[in-house]
Amino acid sequence: GGVGHNRYFMDEVCTDCLHISGAARRLTQQKGNYSLWAKRRKDEQALFAKEQASRQAEIDSLREYAGHGFKYGGSASQINKMGMKAKQAEKLERAHLEHAEELAALQEDMELPIKISAGGELDGYVVQLLDVGFGYPNATQARLFQHCEFGITSKSRIVLLGENGNGKTTLVKLIMGNLEPTDGEIKRNPHARFALVNQHHADQIDLTLTPLEFLQKLFPGDGSNEHTQKL
Repeated sequence: GGVGHNRYFMDEVCTDCLHISGAARRLTQQKGNYSLWAKRRKDEQALFAKEQASRQAEIDSLREYAGHGFKYGGSASQINKMGMKAKQAEKLERAHLEHAEELAALQEDMELPIKISAGGELDGYVVQLLDVGFGYPNATQARLFQHCEFGITSKSRIVLLGENGNGKTTLVKLIMGNLEPTDGEIKRNPHARFALVNQHHADQIDLTLTPLEFLQKLFPGDGSNEHTQKL
């Protein structure tokens, strides 16, 4: 067993897939690799959507007949038929509600498009490290790293590689200004804004707040109802 993000890797090593549904609160197992699971999942979503649409169309038709008044006549048989249609619609509506959980489970991991706009480019360095060294107070190792010197521009694309505890996160915090260097100097472009997206959202999000409260804390705005609606 394992946790992975690379689909090619998962296809090569997986023989079974376990899907954890937060919406339905259940665990389901299927034989096969990730691609096979994804295809089955897509087929299930398409079939379920078709069934939902067909059921809703039937409910609408039954409700239209049951609520037509005396459009088709006012005989006892017609009135009884209207009552039967209403009961059939209620039965289908209950089935609709029973399938709501299944619908949520099928939709919870659907891929949604995310558009991230580019912030433009700045001239010169965004960040420049000049003979930087860093060590945590009272640590066994006096310096986590030292004589670190490089610059980052708007065109830079950097990957930090190293074992746990070697200082990757510390270096990122130094670059962002969350920590100050023990030695050397870090220059940051005053026109640059820095943001960090963690792999684990719990590192950045206050889980005691609702999503709206969290956004209001980050972007208080003018406190108006209009601003709240935008959030």
